[in-house]
Formats: sequence, C-alpha cells, structure tokens
Amino acid sequence: MDTKSLESVGLTEKAAKIYLAGLTLGTTTVQEIARKTGLKRPTVYLHLDELVRRNFFEKVSLNKKEYYRAADPRVLETQIKQRLSELQTIMPKLASLQANTLGRPQVQMFEGEEGIRRVYEEVKNSNNWRIWSNLSEIYTLFSDTYADISESVRRNGIGVREIIADTKESRRYSRLLSQVCGPTYTSRIATVAGLENDTFIYGNCVAIFRLHEFNMFVVRIEDKTIADSMKALFDMAWKSAKPFK
Repeated sequence: MDTKSLESVGLTEKAAKIYLAGLTLGTTTVQEIARKTGLKRPTVYLHLDELVRRNFFEKVSLNKKEYYRAADPRVLETQIKQRLSELQTIMPKLASLQANTLGRPQVQMFEGEEGIRRVYEEVKNSNNWRIWSNLSEIYTLFSDTYADISESVRRNGIGVREIIADTKESRRYSRLLSQVCGPTYTSRIATVAGLENDTFIYGNCVAIFRLHEFNMFVVRIEDKTIADSMKALFDMAWKSAKPFK
C-alpha cells in the first residue's frame, strides 16, 4: 500500500511506513520493523514514540521484553472524527476572529434538536438575557433543557426579562418559570400579536429560534452593534408590555 493515503491524515512518510509494517507484522519488535521498512532503529524508535502517543501503536510487555503492536486501522477514522469534532468546537471562535477583522457579523445556523440545545447551552454562560417567546407544544421536546436553564438562572442569579405572547399557555409557562428561576426572572405580556418561538439577546449575540414540527433551527448572529440595537428595541417593547401576575 502507498504511504500517500496515510500521509493525507497527518502521518509523515516514515511514520506511515512504520504503521503499515506494524499491521503486517502483528506484535513485533523494533528490529523487525526496522528490517521491514529499511529504516534505522533509532529512527524507528523516534517515530514509534509519536505513534504510540497518537494511539497508532501500543506497547506490549512479554517476558520482560518490550514489543509493539499496530492499532486497528479504524483508529484512523476515530482520529479524523476527533479532529473534526475539535475543529467544530473552536470554529465559532475562529470565525468570530475573522468576522471582527473584516467588520462583518458572524452568522451561523444550527439545525435540529442537537443544534438548538447547543445554543441554549451557550446562553447559560451569559449573565443577562432578554427574551421574546411564544410557547407551543413543540417545547415539550426541550423540557429537560428548559429545566436546566431555569436552574442556572436561580443558581447564578442571571437577570432575565421575557416578553411573552398573549396566550394562556405562555402565561402559565411564565408563572412556572418565575417559581423555578426566582426573583431575577420577570416577564410581561406583548401588546401586539406576531411573536413566534424564542428570540434570545445575550452578550453580543442574538439567537432567533424556529421551532415548528420537523422544521427546527436557530440563527445565531454575533455582532455588538446588532445586539445593542436589538437590546434597545427590546427595552422599548418592554416599556409598553403589560405586567401580569
């Protein structure tokens, strides 16, 4: 097998030769690997240490002697998935750095239940929220997430102001939240129709949720100017919204 395929996943040419040799030799010694690859033993030792660290090889002790065994080839798939997962985790921060440099807002869309829960988790790290909401049956899918968020509000003293739709269900839900969240949560009723689902304003972010049957996603916009404008709009709406108990 050509080493080029393995080089494409981050192995050097010599490391790829050693891994391929290990797959054919099974549990083996450095001497056998050196003979199979044509590399010098110090070179094999050097690369084996790195390959063991990256889980491509494992050390095996037999009769007080040290052997090496190549890991299952599926370790390559695991390595790639892990790197992809790590990249996806830091991608918002990287994109934010670029967006700040270019003077453009960072706009992302997260789809499905997993994406929505991810944004809700991020919201918990902010100490002040402004929310527009209109409760519907779809929210039962996220009852555990809302319970966790409410506990975070109570535990961390997060300031929350929520403008809710003028519906019986929204009022009932808001009263329940008030009991769980404690005194830092307050809500008022919108004086106009048209509120749908959730819109969160927190930090420099605005998260606009779309929760309807199988069409669920959230658009997350990170930009200080946009967030500040949305906060001002919310504060104006808050003054005209109706307090209730």
